[in-house]
Formats: sequence, structure tokens, C-alpha cells
Amino acid sequence: MKKHKSILAAFMLAALTSCIAQKNSNSPISDNSTAARPVLHFTPEKNWINDPNGMFFYQGEYHLFYQYNPYGEKWGHMSWGHAVSKDLITWEHLPIALEEEDKVMIFSGSAVVDHQNTSGFGTGNVPPIVAIYTAYDAKSGFQSQSIAYSNDKGRTFTKYDQNPVIDLKKADFRDPKVFWYQADQKWIMTVSLSQEKKVQFYSSKDLKKWDLMSEFGPAGVTAGIWECPDLFQLDYNNESVWVLGVNLGTHSIAGGSGLQYFLGDFDGKSFKVNKSLTKEPLNFIEYGKDFYAAVVWNGTPKETKERKWLGWMNNWEYADKVPYYGWRGSMSVPRTLSLEKKDGFFYLKQEPVKEIDNYKKKSIVKSEATIEQANKLLSSFTKSDSLSFSTVFTVNPSTIHDFLRFNIKSKGSSIINFSYNKNTNELILERRKSDKYVNSKQFPTIQKIKLDHSDKEFQVRIIVDKYSMEVFTHDGKYVFTNLFFAPNSVLNVSFETSKQDQKLVFKSVGLDTYL
Repeated sequence: MKKHKSILAAFMLAALTSCIAQKNSNSPISDNSTAARPVLHFTPEKNWINDPNGMFFYQGEYHLFYQYNPYGEKWGHMSWGHAVSKDLITWEHLPIALEEEDKVMIFSGSAVVDHQNTSGFGTGNVPPIVAIYTAYDAKSGFQSQSIAYSNDKGRTFTKYDQNPVIDLKKADFRDPKVFWYQADQKWIMTVSLSQEKKVQFYSSKDLKKWDLMSEFGPAGVTAGIWECPDLFQLDYNNESVWVLGVNLGTHSIAGGSGLQYFLGDFDGKSFKVNKSLTKEPLNFIEYGKDFYAAVVWNGTPKETKERKWLGWMNNWEYADKVPYYGWRGSMSVPRTLSLEKKDGFFYLKQEPVKEIDNYKKKSIVKSEATIEQANKLLSSFTKSDSLSFSTVFTVNPSTIHDFLRFNIKSKGSSIINFSYNKNTNELILERRKSDKYVNSKQFPTIQKIKLDHSDKEFQVRIIVDKYSMEVFTHDGKYVFTNLFFAPNSVLNVSFETSKQDQKLVFKSVGLDTYL
């Protein structure tokens, strides 16, 4: 993980400022950080975070490492923070796993459970955990790949004394994702040459000596930089497809950072795109602005059927400008990722993990509900600190004259809204500018998806959690993840229609609250 050139200089300046200056550079927007903290989303105890790293599942625990600044609320001094969870929602914060030393930052990477002790790092009968990460040397400006190991289930790590394990003497060579390839009994590393818009594939028998096998790219979106690649297999019925995810530092579909993916075949050496698998020439996993650096957990149950993952809920266009609550940055809702097929073409499907349901405080479902009845369900949400809920509703285009909109307003003006427009047959997400809280010209956004006319009806699920809104629709094919900010504001949350649609009746509308 590293910033694209237009903002790199500013972030590197932040990295080189003193720790004390960073600590005192800003004051929290709210003294009551507990009230502002999301219920369903991971946040650090304090300071800055970005990319999720080193995600693996072992003995009932999900491990989440993440890019972390131990000393301040802006990017710099990058290290690996660490947390574990039994259910992906409630997290136990652990001490920093890998910390910057001697001006060598710990950039993004992955971690694996070395069940066969191929590395030789293990002691006794407990398999070692091996972290594979990019070491950024601020003195030389080079990025190389290094490893560290743990013999206490990831609680503490020892850096390998013969690091780096791969060193190309390049300034933009980063974000290794490693997994065990059972067919050839070897480890596979996927890593980016970010400025060259390429992904390299390496193999190893012991996680120490790596051999280059092949390269992929440039392909798809090639403006900006490529980061945080991920290669994994998914099955659909009796068909197996390999997925290569590539995160884009800029020029994603909603603007700024995002994630494109390719579907194809992997033979243990190289990845080949199979264009017949997908309908669209370019494939994006996310249509909102705030979902980045997503990679899957290694070692989860049923992982060829579905994967679990999350992304950093932010965008490099304004990441250092979002409000500081004592921490800056959060992760998306954890999601299941699976392969779906429609009209002979595959796409990736995202859904919130089912564990979220265990955190419901109240659940209501109404059938044949009018707009007025639906809005009564939402009437209690009048403050940003009260926003932690999920609503599910069914849209039938044939019953709508003009539009149906879900809107969050402050002082009569929309902050963020999601709508279906019957006249243009589009899904539209609109987020208004927020100069008071995010002083960035890139923060306002209008995101649109043009639908075909085959949808007789479709379901929408919207999760709102303090300062984020995630929209899942069309069986998880279209997802919009966006931040919004209105701290301490009086809010109005409601459905809206045109005058002609005032008598619109929902087939069903549901509400789950988490506070």
C-alpha cells in the first residue's frame, strides 16, 4: 500500500513529521467518542488506519491486521495493528504486531498458517503463523518483500533475520498476498508492480526462497496505480473460476480509489483472463466511493464456495480530511463473497455476513406497507449517534411512476440518498458536499447504474451505521459503500416519492436496529 503520485508527497511529509506533532495536530470532532463509534464496523482504539492486512482464520478466530500509525491521526510510521474476533463484529484489540523500525515501514501484506511447517519456523506441534509484508525503506526509497513468524497464534512476531526475501530494488513493488496451492504443494504469492500496472506471481516451497513464475497486465483500468492484488478460487455448482482482484489507487468507477476484478483460469503458474465468463468488458466489485484494499481471509470454512472479506472504508482522494473522532478510518461491514451466474455470465456477489443478525436489538417487518407506514419505522432516527440500523425493502418498477428515494437529511437538505428512477431506469446514489466536515471537492458524488428491463422486482438492503451507508441490491451484484458526516445534527430519515407515487405500497419493508 502506498499513495498515488498526486498525494504521495503530502503523505510522506506527514510520515516524517515528529510523533509529538502528529499527536497534537488535530482535536477530535466529538468529545464523546463512544457515541460516534460504529456498532457493526471495525475501528481502531485511536489514531489512523487504512488497508486491511494479514487476514486469516485459525482455531475459531478471525485475525485482522491493518495499516496503522501508532503515533498520530494521519498517514505515517506505518505498522501492523492487530485485532481478533470470533464473529467478525466484536473485536478484541491486541498489541501492535509489526512496528516500523529504523525508518523501515511495514506496508500491506498477508499472513498464513504454515500447517506443515514448511518454513521451519515452528516449534513443537503448533504450526507457525507467517506474515509476508512489504518493507518500505525510507532511506533508499525501495520496497521489498519480507517475512516474520509467530509461534503463539499470531500474538507476537519475530522478523526473519535474512530479510528481505524478494528485493527487486524498485520503488513501487508491494502488497504480497500469499496462499497455499494444494495441487503443487507450494505457496503462491501475488504482488503488484504498481506503477507498471502489473501483477507478478511467485512460488515457494518454504516461504523464504521465491521464484518468479509469470506476470499479468496491464489490463482493464490502467490509469493510476495497481495495489493490493488478491488471487483466489470460487466455485459455482460444478464450475470453478479463479478471481484476480486488483485495487486501483485512482480512476475507479466512482472516482478515486476502488477495486476491479478479472475472472479466468490459474494453472499454478500463470493467470489467464477468460473473457467469455463475464458480460462486461470491465468489472468492478463496488460502485460507491469508500471501499478499498479489500482482500479475503485465508483459511475460512467452505472457502471455495464463499469467501469472507472487508475493505478500508475510505478513499485516497480525501482520506486525511474525514473527521477525526479520536481515531480516523474504519473498515466496511464484513461480507461474504461468492460467484453468481445470470444469463450465462458470472459476477461476484457480496452480502453482509450473517453474524450481523446476532446484534439486532429490534426487528420489524411489515407487508403491504404504505410510504407513510414505512416512514413511521424510521421516525426515531433523529441524531447521527442513533444511526445504527438496516432496512430491507422490495422495489417493483411496474408500480412506480417516477422515483423511490431513501434519504437522510439535515436541516431540510439531503446529506446522502439512494434512489430508483423509473424514467431513466437507473439506480442513483447521491452524496452532497460537506465542507464543514470534509473539505474536499472530490467528496460530493453521484453514482449511477443503468439497469436493463428484465427486473420485475428487486430487493434493496441498506445498512446505516453512524457515518456510513452501504447499499446491497440485485442479489449482491451492485453495492454502494459511502461515508457521510453530520455529527451532532438533527436528522430526518425517510422514503420519498413524487406526487404521483404517494400511494405507493411496499410489498414488504423491514427494519433491524442495532442500538
